[in-house]
Amino acid sequence: MSDFTDFVRTLPCTVTGYVGEEVDPHHIKGYAYLTHAGLGTKGSDILCIPLRHSYHNELHQIGWKSFEKKYNINQLEEAVGVILIAEKAGVISINKIKS
Repeated sequence: MSDFTDFVRTLPCTVTGYVGEEVDPHHIKGYAYLTHAGLGTKGSDILCIPLRHSYHNELHQIGWKSFEKKYNINQLEEAVGVILIAEKAGVISINKIKS
């Protein structure tokens, strides 16, 4: 695991808010076009969200579209939120855009 995914493990579960040892860094599904990952290929660590283990398993069982609909979440939006939290915590650095 990377420092970033280790950090994601410390965050509250995206679905339940649970914080603890059962949180997994889930590499988001359905957005491979962003990372050019092939079908069945794990995406970039930077596009992870924290999910409690049982919810992580459920997502893989029912598919990402059904999971997003069931829990009214968008993995991509949640991943962007995680990136911003990580930057604020000093875990990653996002270069400033010059005007």
